Formats: sequence, C-alpha cells, structure tokens
Amino acid sequence: MSYDLGVWAGDADDPQARYASLGEGPADSSLDAFYRDLTAQFPELHEDPEASPWNAAIERSGDGAVLAIQHSRAVAVTRVVLDLARKHGLTVFNPQTGEVHRPNVLDLTMCDGSRVENPDASVIEAALGRLSAKNWYAVLERGDHYVQIGQGKFAAAPRGKYALERRDGSPDRHYRTEAGSLAEVVTAFTGFAEGDSSWVEGFEWEKVDFS
Repeated sequence: MSYDLGVWAGDADDPQARYASLGEGPADSSLDAFYRDLTAQFPELHEDPEASPWNAAIERSGDGAVLAIQHSRAVAVTRVVLDLARKHGLTVFNPQTGEVHRPNVLDLTMCDGSRVENPDASVIEAALGRLSAKNWYAVLERGDHYVQIGQGKFAAAPRGKYALERRDGSPDRHYRTEAGSLAEVVTAFTGFAEGDSSWVEGFEWEKVDFS
C-alpha cells in the first residue's frame, strides 16, 4: 500500500473522476518542468532505490500523473509536491482525504485538519481564535506565498508569544518573527488575504536558513 497523490494541469469539476482517469493515454509536456524539479529532489525508484520515496515509478499520462509515496515519507514528500505544484500552477488531489489543492487559491489550513478555500476576514479571525496547545498552528497560502503562525513548544515560540513566519515565493525567501498578541496575528493573516503587505513593516524579520 502507498500514499497516493494525483497531479494535473488545470482544474476539474469532479476531482475524483479526474483522478480516476489518470493513467489513460501517453504523457504530454504539461508536467515536464514539475517532473524535473520533483525527481531532482526525489529520484525515481529505479534510479536510486535507497533514496527514492516512491513505491512505484511515477505514472504519467496526458497532462497528469499519479505519485505512489511510501507511507513513512508521505508528510515530507507531500509538502514538496504541494510547493512544486504551486510553482508550476498544477492541481493536487489527495484521494485518501478528498482534499483538492488548486493553484493560486487562497487556502487556510489548521493543525486540526480543517481547511477553508478563499476565507474572508471573519472566517480567518474565527479560525485563529481556535488556536490552542493541541491545535497549535495555522497556514494561509496562495500559490508559492504563505503566512503561518505557531504557538507553544512545537513552534519554538516563547510563552505568551506566537511564532510568525512568511514565505515570499521561493524557499530562500522565508522569514520568521514573533507576534505578541493574537490581534497582531489576525492583522497579518487578513492583510495577506487582501493582498495588503503593509502588515510586514510592523515586525522585525529574520531570514530562515534551512541549509
């Protein structure tokens, strides 16, 4: 058994049916750049069985592909797949959960698994109000840009403060700061949602180095 994801160009009215149709017909060039970026990080199974996270070869057909991921590496690989899909404007479908990640859609996700597409300010504020020791983070993303908040030890946030991060496109433009109140967090998230970047100037940022 593997943890599978479907990836394709464009959108689909019925993602489940679109996923079921993957595997039909020869592959075209729609996913070439995505495939190159993905296999540069995670080689095909036949190329490097030790390093590869796949349970089978990446199955490409038409403008889509099925990715069969080892369960033990599903979390890390899924995050990379989502990042690359945003970069290349592709849709990702998770048949295990039914979740659809569409390109350039404003997407709010919480630690508790809840997810809302195109949330307005009131929905964002209500969601952030549910942050807790167990429901400790939230991410608001659009394409390859996002803002995220975390609290407690898992986010390495000081007591009474929030760890606030943002990514302005590529992974090397990832920054972190601290917010002292939930009101500041709400302002950051709603500003991001509205395309108003003035909230950024209210904090002192440090670049996050993942190397």
